[in-house]
Amino acid sequence: MNDRPILILPKPTSVDRSTRKSMIGKINYPKHDEQVKRILPKFKRLENAIDNRKGTISESVVGIDPEYALVFETVGTIENFVNAVKKVEGLEWLTEIEEYIDSDDNFYAVKDGEKVDDKKLNGRLFLMMSDQQAMRELQSLWNKYQNNENFEHGYGRWKLLFSQLKDLRLWDVQDRFYNTGLLEVLEEKISIGQEIIKFEIELWFRNEKGKRYEASNSVKKLVTAAQGKVINESIIEDISYHALLVETPITLFDDLKDESSIMLIKSESIMYFRPVGQSMVDFPEDDNEVEESLIEYQNSAEKVSSEPVIALLDGFPLQNHELLKDRLIIDDPDNYETAYQAKERIHGTTMASLIIHGELDRNDDTLLRPIYVRPIMKPNPMDFNGNSEHIPEDILPVDLIHRAVKRIFEGEGEESAVAPNIKIINLSIGDQSRPFDLQMSPMAKLLDFLSIKYNVLFIVSAGNYPGSIKLDVERDHFQNVKDEPFIEHQVIKYIANNIMDRRILSPSESINSLCIGGSHTDASTVAVMGRRVDLIKQPQLMSPFSRVGLGYRNSIKPDLLFSGGRQLYLENIMGDNGQALLDVAKATVSPGHRVAIPGSQGKLTEVAYTRGTSNAAALATRMSAKIFEMLVDLLNGFESGEEIIKDYGVLMIKALLVHGASWNQAFSFYKEVLGRPGDSTFKDKQVPRFLGYGFVDENKIFNGSDQKVTLIGYSKIRKEEGQVFEVPLPPSLSSKKIKRRLTVTLTWFTPQNFNNQKYRKAQLWFATNGVLEVNRKEVHGRAVQRGTVQHEIFEGDSAAAFIDDDTLNIKVNCREDAGGLKKQEIPYTIAITLEVADGLGIPIYNEVRDRLRTRVKA
Repeated sequence: MNDRPILILPKPTSVDRSTRKSMIGKINYPKHDEQVKRILPKFKRLENAIDNRKGTISESVVGIDPEYALVFETVGTIENFVNAVKKVEGLEWLTEIEEYIDSDDNFYAVKDGEKVDDKKLNGRLFLMMSDQQAMRELQSLWNKYQNNENFEHGYGRWKLLFSQLKDLRLWDVQDRFYNTGLLEVLEEKISIGQEIIKFEIELWFRNEKGKRYEASNSVKKLVTAAQGKVINESIIEDISYHALLVETPITLFDDLKDESSIMLIKSESIMYFRPVGQSMVDFPEDDNEVEESLIEYQNSAEKVSSEPVIALLDGFPLQNHELLKDRLIIDDPDNYETAYQAKERIHGTTMASLIIHGELDRNDDTLLRPIYVRPIMKPNPMDFNGNSEHIPEDILPVDLIHRAVKRIFEGEGEESAVAPNIKIINLSIGDQSRPFDLQMSPMAKLLDFLSIKYNVLFIVSAGNYPGSIKLDVERDHFQNVKDEPFIEHQVIKYIANNIMDRRILSPSESINSLCIGGSHTDASTVAVMGRRVDLIKQPQLMSPFSRVGLGYRNSIKPDLLFSGGRQLYLENIMGDNGQALLDVAKATVSPGHRVAIPGSQGKLTEVAYTRGTSNAAALATRMSAKIFEMLVDLLNGFESGEEIIKDYGVLMIKALLVHGASWNQAFSFYKEVLGRPGDSTFKDKQVPRFLGYGFVDENKIFNGSDQKVTLIGYSKIRKEEGQVFEVPLPPSLSSKKIKRRLTVTLTWFTPQNFNNQKYRKAQLWFATNGVLEVNRKEVHGRAVQRGTVQHEIFEGDSAAAFIDDDTLNIKVNCREDAGGLKKQEIPYTIAITLEVADGLGIPIYNEVRDRLRTRVKA
């Protein structure tokens, strides 16, 4: 064990929470008379649209009062509007969606009393289900606003809504397909002559079971009428999710207009149509260079022992591979193994290899605990090369993951929990049809909910971007300049200019989980480059294949970058309009991560090189396992040590994993390439979308020194409460003009409010008392407070004077963000490191440790 172990902080002192400055910008809204003129025609159009739908709706749902999904589009938001909706009989709240709205002459931002042109405005879509009675009351409320009358108590937010209203309409056919990816999948399947298609119908979640049954029953009838069938239905009340897995003739989607005669696509009960089978991973084709025999590396670590703490939800691994034998606990209740040939068990094998052994080229220690594996993928039948795997089309992915995690912690049917001691779940699979776009996906909501329910951390890959890179270099000139520094700059600029195509994949936007991107690093040695080109020469950069953030409500995503393996490229000889075009080189020779793979001839000793954000997530999971073992050693013999591990161990892992992260020299590079004078968002929204909190330094997490001390604290906190941790300061540092660094990382899991766009019920944040006279570095202070991790680095070299009993006070605060937190206690952990440069002779560790002992005894 490290002779400078992490120190445990005493319990914090309870105080009142600090206040926060409001950062809401000013928006100009139309005057009352102007707003009435704007909205009146829209109300008329809404009434006409409802009249036009009455006949068709009543025919499809005989005996049921027809309902309509209404969309109220506002500029700005209206806090707790759901409470105003409850006042209207027959009106049911559905959801709230964030969007950005173009400014115009009626709605625009104001700064210093002046109009700000061309600035996107924050907006909301408030969606409600309305029957005829509710429509009449809405008309009455509109009349009151139109006549400038007073609104009764409890209805005041309706007046606000009308004054901020940009548009109102019915949810229509185009909405049901917008940004779902189904249209692109349809085009692909039609092109290969497919006549039948499976897809997901996501229904509006109705709070009343009777309403849910009516909606489900009506849609099922429409599916049957369209010569289709319902394969499965999933209702997860905890995340407001209701979906059907459906199979129909592909001709169902020939006409996607509102005037279509196909009643299913016009059903008011349907929120979205989505593709299935799009969560997939692939592997490079065999190019006769792909495999090596495993000769020098043996699976010779100490005997595997103890219960698993790591779960891998992935493809079926080759469990008898020499590197994996006796190290996996495979739980396959759905019998996915029968779908695989041995040579097809690729992704699960590579992930298990990286988690257990790390990069084989590093010769790292092997994990001593087995890992639990639940297969959730099968070989992709549409891939005739047999190199890709996916979540099958005959299952709803959200339902599959829900059942899989529930089985881990609770069991299934008569069976008890299969792996209740799991702390970390690795999910290195993204939905390629669902790049993150403002709205939380059902899968991300599920991970956030499960994190709280089972006290488990999900580590999720950001997703790979397989597309080409176009450079502003003439094709014929590229080979002459390919190694010049400006090529690296152009790559970064190209990625920055194509952000929308490279967004992180669902469910990596989950706010309780850690989203892992890939850095352009590995431990391999490249013997032969051939025609391949390395576009990135600096190791401390995001890999060109790694997808970019930000996350929900501009939270930091990806959270961290781990080694993803160096990805090389091949020049496309055709180019693109005379410009150089670089395609991903799909070889399994170095560079990259050397990992176990199934041999094409059934061999059990094959290895190859791979790369990707899945690899990065696997390495993050591996480090999490090592942190857990460190914590077990640290708390062994500690009073209530087992209880601390049980209640706070997962959050400690989350905190320490992030605690080792920093931007290092990458910030200077990105600033040089992408920075613009006066850009106030560069550290807030620009750099974090590439780097997150940065590259994780394992040495900072596991290795102490005389000049560095790391402490960790834990507690539970309620809303409107503050708690202060006191860190005794080393007297040797007082009044010395020495550069010092303070790193603080706060982590928690937040409950969720699905009726509020803010989503996050609990916001925690910390502040220091400034006694060390250090200044914030790296990520902007606003950005770090949008998720469930606040990680900050402070540096300074002023001569801070303090006396022997002085302490660094770090105050943790809690406020209700999305509503509904009530008196719920929120567990959290905080990691703190104070350090100076090695070799300065200042015994920081010993002085803090000794004073901490004195305070504990006192």
